[in-house]
Amino acid sequence: MEKSPHSFPSGLRALVADDHDLIRKSIAKVLVRLGFAEVLECHNGRDAKVILDTQAVDLVICDLDLNFISGFEVLDHLRSLDTGSDTPFMIVTGAADKDDIVKAANKGAEEYMVKPFTPEELEAKIIKMLNQYHAPGPILGRLREAEKMLIAGQFPEAEAVLNELIKMKDTPRARHLQAVALVKQHKNAEATALLQANIKTTPNFLKNFVTLANLYIDAKDYKNAIHALTLELELNPKQPLRQIKLANMLLKEGNPHAAIEHYRLALLENNKNPEALYGMGTAYALVENLEKSIYYFKRYRRNHPKDSRPLKAIVQFAEKTGQLRIAEIALLDEKKSHPERLDSYIILAEFYFKHEKEEQGFQTLEAAIKRKPDFTQAHVVMAQHYLQLKDLESAIRVYQRYGNITKDPVAYMMLAQLYIQLKKYAQAMATLHQGMDAKLDPQKVFSLLMLCTYRTKQTAKTFYIRERLKQLNPNEEIPAPIAEVEQLLLARRRAKRGFKKVS
Repeated sequence: MEKSPHSFPSGLRALVADDHDLIRKSIAKVLVRLGFAEVLECHNGRDAKVILDTQAVDLVICDLDLNFISGFEVLDHLRSLDTGSDTPFMIVTGAADKDDIVKAANKGAEEYMVKPFTPEELEAKIIKMLNQYHAPGPILGRLREAEKMLIAGQFPEAEAVLNELIKMKDTPRARHLQAVALVKQHKNAEATALLQANIKTTPNFLKNFVTLANLYIDAKDYKNAIHALTLELELNPKQPLRQIKLANMLLKEGNPHAAIEHYRLALLENNKNPEALYGMGTAYALVENLEKSIYYFKRYRRNHPKDSRPLKAIVQFAEKTGQLRIAEIALLDEKKSHPERLDSYIILAEFYFKHEKEEQGFQTLEAAIKRKPDFTQAHVVMAQHYLQLKDLESAIRVYQRYGNITKDPVAYMMLAQLYIQLKKYAQAMATLHQGMDAKLDPQKVFSLLMLCTYRTKQTAKTFYIRERLKQLNPNEEIPAPIAEVEQLLLARRRAKRGFKKVS
């Protein structure tokens, strides 16, 4: 019988983070073939970080070029965790960039693969990594056992294992895990004292600072959290996520100048980090350097073109400082440079409306509709502004045009509601019937139809529609006069019968 090439246990769990579906699935197949019980998959760094925060994994295979958070930052985050931080990590890259590979190795990645690769090459590297990981010495083995207990919620048991370990060999990692066990049991004062003592004894063991800073953050003690993070980053500045966390706290504490420096250090590690770029834009705005603020917001927008927040932030800070022309120029420049990004038209139109430039606002929305006739948001914003001006007829024309173009049920609903406001009940009912043909929610249709027939004194129709509505939703709240419509119907019938007897 052929001996298995690996000695690691079965039933392991892996995380694969790659935005290429085919590569991600092919990696997962190799892992399943190797006996992994579960393979967690995600296509961006943000989701990978969430998984690492909430679930224990035995292996991470991660692409470097991920959306939101890069593979480097996922690796940084894993290595900063209180438990499971030495989980084997393999980077996957589409380019054989030696500097990237060296950088990943320095951050603690055990292996790398350059695309394209064969399943056999991948399998060999996974076996090598896991064989090494699952053959630790007795001290390391017991430390990992304690970590697994902490992850599983067995806190007193983990503490007992750690106490035994410290008697065998007093290590910074064991002392740190003791503090983590105390944190897990909500003994924060004891944990804080232990971490502070650990820092005095072993100031170069960074996890003491990480856990201590997180404790202060949870307690909303930002002054001490900032101090702990600052000490940590003096020892190891190449941690973009921690630099950003510190910068965010400095902003919250009203120190934008110091925040700028830490955002800058984060950008040295990853010049496309969205949180750092957005933070820089905000910090420079707070020190009233709108020119640099706009520069960083535009960089953010360039790297994340579907995110409208930087454009809205430019408007917000320009309005706050009274520099309206700067905001207008920035939005016009965005619209001109990237006419296909229609959100800039909406933000510019809303800016014009807010500052009483109705003509420019309507022209901007018409330009957006010309580029994309079925652009819902442009029609809605235009109609809503007409409504603010109390020009219901113009709002109706906007929704009529939108409905004719798109047959969107929402357009029919909005039109019907506007007709009802104008007491044009016949048009409202005709529009609602069009809406039903366009698959408008029957419950919404019947609710408005019932109102129209009641106000046009069509008592029998009102009664019929009310009964249909009650069948659709027995809990539907019926307005008081309509709830008693059968009494009106009976009264009308009695009146008719009385009229016949007299005649």
